[in-house]
Amino acid sequence: MSDQDTSADPDTVRLLWTDLHGIARGISMPADQYEQAVDEGVGFANGIAEVTLESGLLEDPKYGPQHGDMIAVPDPDSLMSVDWREGSAVVPSDLTTVDGRPFDLCSRSVLKSVLEDLRAEGYHTYAGVESEFSLLAPGEDGWVPYNTRSSYDLSAVDQAADLIGTWNDALRAAGYTPLGVHQESQPGQYEINVRYEDALRTADGIVFLRHMVRATSREAGLKATFMPRPHSNEDANGMHFHLSLWDETGETNRFASTDSEDDIEFPAGKHPDPAGLSVTGRHFVGGLLEHMKGLTAVCAPTVNSYKRLLPGIWAPVNIAWGPDNRSTVLRLPPELGPSTRIEHRVADTAANPYLAMAATLAAGLDGIRNATDPGEPTLENAYHENYDRLPRTLWEALDHLERDEVLVEALGKDLVAEFAKLKRDEFDRYQDRVTEWEREEYLDEF
Repeated sequence: MSDQDTSADPDTVRLLWTDLHGIARGISMPADQYEQAVDEGVGFANGIAEVTLESGLLEDPKYGPQHGDMIAVPDPDSLMSVDWREGSAVVPSDLTTVDGRPFDLCSRSVLKSVLEDLRAEGYHTYAGVESEFSLLAPGEDGWVPYNTRSSYDLSAVDQAADLIGTWNDALRAAGYTPLGVHQESQPGQYEINVRYEDALRTADGIVFLRHMVRATSREAGLKATFMPRPHSNEDANGMHFHLSLWDETGETNRFASTDSEDDIEFPAGKHPDPAGLSVTGRHFVGGLLEHMKGLTAVCAPTVNSYKRLLPGIWAPVNIAWGPDNRSTVLRLPPELGPSTRIEHRVADTAANPYLAMAATLAAGLDGIRNATDPGEPTLENAYHENYDRLPRTLWEALDHLERDEVLVEALGKDLVAEFAKLKRDEFDRYQDRVTEWEREEYLDEF
């Protein structure tokens, strides 16, 4: 990780926290108020943590107008420069009650709690991220894809060169290491890869990245959307986590193995060879597979998410794992040894990164504790094999989440209840809308 840019003291500090959806919220304050905010926090109406995506309120929220404040407490160790706005910085914050207890709907605190559980078991967690999004330009009939190019087309990189430079500079100034930006498979679709960090810092970075890409694109007269599938008949925006557990010192990768008994065949080779996945890594995979249906609710948390989880667009569908296999929910990349990691491919760009990562790591830890066997990895196309399928709808995924005792305990009973309430409200509002597709399909036939 490169050091954060601290060459000049900021004039303003943006205090940042997220609601249950993962939407960035907070305030911009003069820098001379920042130390007081660190000491005392800043109060917000606690009901804001569970507003709907249409900026409304639930009919029966846990926290209504009579329930007072929650306090956002800045994490000074996580202060980041805002490179695209001179003199500004941003600081991720935890939510507490007025008397200092953890606020039960604070997703960042949930991730910190799961990471503490892992540390108690002797594991340090690293996470990297691949984040896809769609860049749109104004057209005659609204917003249209920024370009007409496809996978890894360098002319698309040239076209967006100034913006890509802005994105890379902003990530570096915030202390992250961008690994590359490329054109994804569909027109206007880009992907940013960011080097692995401590899992909490990576989750902070995902929130920062979304905020930064949207802001800098808007300043360029464009629109960036992290909606999972913004267009019909095209691929969708995923957010793949690359996860590994290390020893307490962060020096030894606990997923790595060169034991001949752990050796795994890869379709196009691997390095080093021979090498494979350790018993700890296999049990971690087993836990994820066992809890994958419940995990889907927080990793694919919108109605639109399930228009991504379809065969044929390289998104996962069946609950399987495999070496360098992009047809599975979990992929073991071919870079092994110290680079051994698990790529979790279900999460999309609408996921609250704190909740998605917390639930994923809790599932993996449960697999380790119970020595869960993941079964044999597949080298075949998992779309065509006989595995359990991911939930087909948000409603179904929420059913699985609410029945998953491990995930409910990790995320918190009250948080899961309010998350499910928000998302079922979202699903019901979707069900109340009739689409143009339905009219074209049914209007003249029945």
